[in-house]
Amino acid sequence: MAVSIGIAYGEKDVLKSHERPEEREQEEWQPRRQRPQSRREEREQEQEQGSPSYPRRQSGYERRQYHERSEQREEREQEQQQGSPSYSRRQRNPYHFSSQRFQTLYKNRNGKIRVLERFDQRTNRLENLQNYRIVEFQSKPNTLILPKHSDADYVLVVLNGRATITIVNPDRRQAYNLEYGDALRIPAGSTSYILNPDDNQKLRVVKLAIPINNPGYFYDFYPSSTKDQQSYFSGFSRNTLEATFNTRYEEIQRILLGNEDEQEYEEQRRGQEQSHQDEGVIVRVSREQIQELTKYAQSSSGKDKPSQSGPFNLRSNEPIYSNKYGNFYEITPDRNPQVQDLDISLTFTEINEGALLLPHYNSKAIFIVVVGEGNGKYELVGIRDQQRQQDEQEEEPEEVRRYSARLSEGDIFVIPAGYPISVNASSNLRLLGFGINAYENQRNFLAGSEDNVIRQLDREVKELTFPGSAEDIERLIKNQQQSYFANAQPQQQQQQQQQQQSEKEGRRGRRGPISSILSTLY
Repeated sequence: MAVSIGIAYGEKDVLKSHERPEEREQEEWQPRRQRPQSRREEREQEQEQGSPSYPRRQSGYERRQYHERSEQREEREQEQQQGSPSYSRRQRNPYHFSSQRFQTLYKNRNGKIRVLERFDQRTNRLENLQNYRIVEFQSKPNTLILPKHSDADYVLVVLNGRATITIVNPDRRQAYNLEYGDALRIPAGSTSYILNPDDNQKLRVVKLAIPINNPGYFYDFYPSSTKDQQSYFSGFSRNTLEATFNTRYEEIQRILLGNEDEQEYEEQRRGQEQSHQDEGVIVRVSREQIQELTKYAQSSSGKDKPSQSGPFNLRSNEPIYSNKYGNFYEITPDRNPQVQDLDISLTFTEINEGALLLPHYNSKAIFIVVVGEGNGKYELVGIRDQQRQQDEQEEEPEEVRRYSARLSEGDIFVIPAGYPISVNASSNLRLLGFGINAYENQRNFLAGSEDNVIRQLDREVKELTFPGSAEDIERLIKNQQQSYFANAQPQQQQQQQQQQQSEKEGRRGRRGPISSILSTLY
């Protein structure tokens, strides 16, 4: 029996051009691995030769200043180079994926489907995300993504517009209406198709894919043949198809497969209207067809207990963190049966313009974050070459490194477990997060009046840990009266308020003598 034919996410035009993760990592760090000596020996040699390439042995403060300047220089270079075609290959932040790092799989006048490169393809620091992929599709109003099944579990979220998704199993068919913020799991092997029933809004959906057969790769199997893909029926032999459908092969070919003779097919097509086979996997649908497809569709469960199979909205319950600067919603594995066996959590973060998501870290979950809307900047703190320093047995302390990047719609960034992070919103920012290894994850904030782990340290330990006195440390910690979200520029705002107050008092002072003169005249 012939094997079914599918299209592999991540293999179409990718496998031929991309190296293995180990080769990419070697290429990225090759200059450092070729050093004939340790960093300490190299600096000693430079000092003997009077080389200015690296400063003398520094104090902690001087070392921090040096790396601050280096990172600022890197950020300026990054901003200047982001327009360059080769920038994506040179950038030094392995945890940030701009929207340009997606590869388009299908595209026509009705929409497109694209997939992000494998996380472990750029660096082996993300090896634990090898079996997780991000897929995004966008479709215009009144369009349908044709039926297919995949060898991967999906968790999808609607980030714009509304959709009707139908999931087909051997004994039943179920349709669901999805709106902004709705999420749904599509089990591996389930045939599904997605409709954009809206007359005006584009549909944008992001999916987390978890492959079943081959780590990091998964396949779409379509029953139909279009210009973008072949039907899996075409993989079977003529005899098998005739026995399967109890019909002559020519009839099966005409009804299911289309004409395989391209020349004859082109001749038949001339002068005729474009069929769905010509359009590809995203096709136009009529208003009458939309009414039929949405007639029996169910909506999300809202604040009710999540169902075993239906959609659920990420914002249906109260946010776990909230104030005037933002909201943070989370669906954990223990609260939703659909993601329990996948050990995945989903988060939705709303950060208002000019606000800051306070520094925090996750105890064990790795988060893949999708920028759904808005602009901002994030700062992620890691340890610079921690494993390499241990291998070289250097005596110097581990150096902290800041990974930062500007964020815009469609960008992806990864938050490894234990890495502190903060996010600054330059406009209203909306973030969708997929937490991997999420069961019993704990979020630890490093500032704020609530859930602050630094605040929970014993007074004596604070004094032994930091250079300031216990009183100074307590006063500093209490200065931030907000929790979770705060004003991103409180000092600048305070200065502006003081300046406005001074100007107001100055104007009032100038009016004083005039007012007294007028009062004496009248």
